[in-house]
Order: sequence, then structure tokens, then C-alpha cells
Amino acid sequence: MGKNNIEKWSPGYELLRTFTKIWHNLFYYRRIHVLGKENIPENEQFILATSHQNALMDAMAVLLKIKKQPVFLARSDIFRKKMIARILYFIKILPIYRIRDGYAELKKNDEIFLKTMDVLENKSVLAILPEGSHAPLRKVRPLKKGIARIAFQSAEKQNFSKDIKIVPVGLEYSNYTKWQQELIIKFGKPISLSKYYNLYRENPSKATLELVRELREEIKKQMIHIEDDEHYDLYNDLRMLFRQPITQAQHLNPRDQEQQLKAQQNFISLLEKYLNNHEEKAREMQKNLNAYKQILDRHNIPNRFIDQPLLNIPGFLWRALAFLLLSPIFLYGFINNILPYKISSILANKVRDITFHSSFKFVISLLLFPVLHLLETGIFYLFVHQPWYTLAYFISLPLTGLFTFRYYVLFSDFWFRRKYAKLTRRKHPDMERLRDLHNYFIHLSGQVLSGEK
Repeated sequence: MGKNNIEKWSPGYELLRTFTKIWHNLFYYRRIHVLGKENIPENEQFILATSHQNALMDAMAVLLKIKKQPVFLARSDIFRKKMIARILYFIKILPIYRIRDGYAELKKNDEIFLKTMDVLENKSVLAILPEGSHAPLRKVRPLKKGIARIAFQSAEKQNFSKDIKIVPVGLEYSNYTKWQQELIIKFGKPISLSKYYNLYRENPSKATLELVRELREEIKKQMIHIEDDEHYDLYNDLRMLFRQPITQAQHLNPRDQEQQLKAQQNFISLLEKYLNNHEEKAREMQKNLNAYKQILDRHNIPNRFIDQPLLNIPGFLWRALAFLLLSPIFLYGFINNILPYKISSILANKVRDITFHSSFKFVISLLLFPVLHLLETGIFYLFVHQPWYTLAYFISLPLTGLFTFRYYVLFSDFWFRRKYAKLTRRKHPDMERLRDLHNYFIHLSGQVLSGEK
């Protein structure tokens, strides 16, 4: 499959997507929550407009969670080598040319825009990251006009006889770069392009600006958006560190991802109003927050333990026994999986732009784990010469690898929780200060949520 028929359904692409989906959804991420899937049109022309925070992972999140095979747009410089270009066309990515590529290159966008029209008319899916570049921020940056131009030009080619829907998509990563994190994908209600047709006929520039403005506002509703650049870290740290009490204070369920997202969005909105009237308070909050984080970092204690009961002796003993009994499985998984895990992490961390770390880690691990698992299985067969034992061994490799990672995370939690309980019972000054600061922020969150001025 090449550029000329990129809008057609491809069995080869679907096979690759299925393999990638297994790794992405079951192994790379711990849990993926999809909200608003009912907002994806079925038999209509539509464009997915996705927030762009995490390089390739933003595209992965969308294309692996919808039935159709979406066609993406990406910057043209990655298409320079013919072999790379063939691969990109195979995985349904088209180049988009920018001013920095040269004015002569910009003319090539005419051909690309025509191809995007073919995609829409074929009732395939066009997926665009309208911010134009990525940034690891909980923020929808100003959108480029390209998405509006593509949509309107496609409608114009069809004499405005067909409606085109634009679906805003928000993404929320629990962490941008680490393994086994949680991801929320939220599809918002589609924007109907047809309501802009009359305005576009009269004033295309105004219609374009109005559509881009509305789209940005709709994407904001689907994710965590922090508008205040000056106090960005304050907003982000507070909503992350105290998300459970913030959610519960609004009588919402912290275990429900949609309710938790709603609670954090509401808190950020109210905090913005609160800080508009309390600039001195903002400085005080930041100072106390820095002190709070320093204590957590100094003792390597996760914040979530502050709200939990202290670990008692019976709790310690049965957890220790469980970890001891399961340790042989951990060691088996560790020995068989540590090499591809470490290589993927080391190579990804060599990339200067931290936003690409997760993308490189994902792609390298996607290729490396199966190759090394097949190699290990081949060596195993040379020793046992038993096909069924060999098959069982091969199946065990990814499963015990996943078990090993979860074991490590849970054991680390157990160890740090024991450490926190020990320091607290000994009345360590840092723990008393930590508790005081924690209560300060809980009280402050209550003031913010009550609308106090």
C-alpha cells in the first residue's frame, strides 16, 4: 500500500495494528480508559482532532482504539529517505509541508490536501494533531489552521452537500515516560462543519478562525487543561498529589476515571479564580508545596501513603510472606525479561527530547521483546527437544515479564509504606511537618472548592 491508495482498507496494516495493539494495550500501559466512544460517528465523514503531548504515543492511543484505519498527517522532513517514506505510507501517514521546509515545498500540500479529501470521501478516518507540535504539558496550545482548511476544502469539493464531523479528542497520561502507566482517551461530541458553511461562503477566513476557536475549546473539555503558565507547576502538582481528596470533596468517585477527570478540571477552574484574588497566597502555596515535595523526595515516600492507615505488624507479616512465596516467579520473569527491558530504556533515554522517550521505548520494546523471546525459546528447545514444553515456555515469557514488573511495583510500595510507618511511629520531625503540610493543602483545597474568595 502506498500514498495513492492510502485511504483503502489494508489487511497488512490491520495485521500489524493487531500485533501493536496487544503490546500497547496489555503490556506497555497498565490500564487504558476510553471515554465517550459513543461520540465516534459510524457511517459519516469525520476527522479526529487529538491533543499532542507525547509524540508518537498520541497517535498510537487513537489508532489502536477505533475500528477504522485512520490516516495521519506528519511533518514532511521524516519522509526524506525513500525507504522511510514507504514505511510511513504503509502505516497510513501523509506528509504535511511547513514554511520552514521552504516555499517551493509548500506547493506539495495541494496534492496532500487532495488526498485527504479522498480519505474523507471514502468514509475512512482522517486524524490530525492540530497543535502542530508536541509538548509534555497538560495544556491545549493554539491550534494551526490546517485542520479547518482541509475540512472546508473537502466540503467545498463536494459542493457542501455532505456534512463533515470533527471529533475533539483529549488524552491524559498518568506519566509521560514511565512503563505501565494509565492513559485516559476521551472522545468529545463531534462538531458539525455544516453549521459553518454559510459563513465560509461569505468569509472563509472568519469561518476558519471560528472553527479553530471552537475546536480548541472542545478539546480543552476532554482533558486536563492548565491555562495559567505562571503557576502551571502549582496547579499540576496540587491536582496530582491531592486528586483523591479533591475528588471525594466534590462527592465524586475517585475510582471512576471520568468522575476523577471532571473533579480535577473543576478544581483547576476554581483554583484559577481563587488565585486571581490571592497572589500572595499563590506564593505561600508554592513555598509550602516545595517543602512538601522535598520531604517526600528526601525519604523516597510516595504521597498516597499519607492518606492510608499505617502498616501494622500483621499487615507487614502477611505481605512479606506473600512476596516471599511469589519470589521464584519474580526471579524467573526477571531473568528472562531484564535484557530487552533495560536495552529499551537505555536507548530511549539517550534521546535528547524527553517527549520522545516513551515513543522510542515503545517502538524499541515492541521489536526487541519478541525477537529476544524467540531467541530464548530457540535455545530452550535445543536443550529440551519437547515442542509442548517449548510452547509453554514461550507463552510464559511475556506473562511472567508483566508479573515481574507488577511484583516490583507492589514490593516497592510495600517497602516504602513500611518505611513511612516506621518514621511516623518514631515521630520523625519530617513526618510531623509532612502531616501538617498535608492538612494545610487539604484545608486549602476545601476553600478553593467552596468558592471562597
